[in-house]
Amino acid sequence: MKDAFLQVKQVSKSFFGNKVLSNVSAELRPGEFLALIGENGAGKSTLINLITGIYSYDEGEIWINGKLCKTITPAEAQRLGIYTVRQELSINPVLTVAQNVFLGHEILNHGLVNKKEMERITRELLDAVHLKHIDPRQDAGTLTMAEKQMLEFCKAVYQNPKLLVLDEATSALDDDQVEIIFNKLRELQKQGLMVIFISHRLHELYEICNIMTVLKDGQQIVTEPIQSLDEDRLISLMTGRTIQDLFPAKRESKKVQSAPEIIKIEDGTFGKCKHIHLAVKKGEILGIGGLQGQGQQTFMECLFGIRKLEQGAMFLDGERIVLRGPSDAMARGIAYLPAERKTEGLFVSHPIAFNLTFACISRLCDFLGTIRRKAEKEEIDRAFTSFSIKAHSPNQIISELSGGNQQKVVLAKWLARNPKLLLLNEPTRGIDVGTKKEIYELMAGLAGKGVSIVMISSDTMELIGMCDRVITVYENEINYELLGNDLTEEALVKASVFRRDRNE
Repeated sequence: MKDAFLQVKQVSKSFFGNKVLSNVSAELRPGEFLALIGENGAGKSTLINLITGIYSYDEGEIWINGKLCKTITPAEAQRLGIYTVRQELSINPVLTVAQNVFLGHEILNHGLVNKKEMERITRELLDAVHLKHIDPRQDAGTLTMAEKQMLEFCKAVYQNPKLLVLDEATSALDDDQVEIIFNKLRELQKQGLMVIFISHRLHELYEICNIMTVLKDGQQIVTEPIQSLDEDRLISLMTGRTIQDLFPAKRESKKVQSAPEIIKIEDGTFGKCKHIHLAVKKGEILGIGGLQGQGQQTFMECLFGIRKLEQGAMFLDGERIVLRGPSDAMARGIAYLPAERKTEGLFVSHPIAFNLTFACISRLCDFLGTIRRKAEKEEIDRAFTSFSIKAHSPNQIISELSGGNQQKVVLAKWLARNPKLLLLNEPTRGIDVGTKKEIYELMAGLAGKGVSIVMISSDTMELIGMCDRVITVYENEINYELLGNDLTEEALVKASVFRRDRNE
């Protein structure tokens, strides 16, 4: 058996007297792929931060390549061959794609940056992950979120890592893009690459990893070959629940579809989408599926007034309306939770309290515009209780929270406005199973009270489990509509990848 490159021995870590990791151990040998799984707050990120030198550990030992590392910095971890690709992107939008790949590792020729060589290598890296359409010279800010996430992977691969940590690094990718990344990982695995993979998409872990470690409340629950842990047992170990308990019971389809329309677009043209007919019923959960980048985002932007309806008509509660911008949409009871919560949904450097009340601040002010502190406190307390937000206090900076708790804050912020139409773009991306269940129950409760929900999700089972009806988008057109017994995994995949014959 090959010697272990990484050995974590009975490691513990505390913050402010609170033990967040207790006696955790792990080993990785060349070619091994370890799935690290647990709910938000289980200790996954803490363990990764210890291995990569962001934190120092309190007890235990960490050995890397046969050397005891009592203290280690991120730069030292990289020199030892450990690189991390995280869900939070480090792409600089004003630099070119090639400049991002080589940032801090520029190729020099007689002291000058060799742009042509950097662009040539970047072209090879992009080609290897099927991104031939991207020019290494274009600004990285022009890329989609999925393309940026794949670019992060290219940056790491260029460094020829021995151990690659993937921390929700596929969360913005569709199934085809994930398979491209996995094929590259399998190729590198033959050369001895090791991977620690964190993902809340369980099927991805089973597809690529051979070992799994489950953490819960900072404790190591089990480390076993992944084949010995089926999904039911895994979720039970993580949460005490089974996979059948994840989605709420569905309502009768006929009852939902007989409800009055809350919003409707007739023969709409917006962006590349043309002649769109779309209606959402009161209390309905409508899913928008399809392969990534087919126009789903454009639908959301139109419904929230970010993108104007160029032709056609929009009706809200039977009244024809014109949305001149998001403020118009908000005034009419429409709320939007974006896919990129940290850059579009939150003020990450501000306290939780500020984020919770920002969207409804006018309601909390008196006639002079002064915030009524008692009303503000009541709103914050209500959000903490209703959404089970886990934090030290409302004054804690939002960036210090787990991804699941950040998502709860975004939802609480919008629901404080009592919307009639809630637009959710990837509402559970990068969130643990337990928090997903909480959000699903919240969505079902809102729909039961008459709030209409439109949801984009790249998770097929999420669309099937949560939605009353799903439309798929193909090349900026509505391709299929599925509901009731027709809403199955097989039908949804087919509706996403094959263009419908317009003569059907």
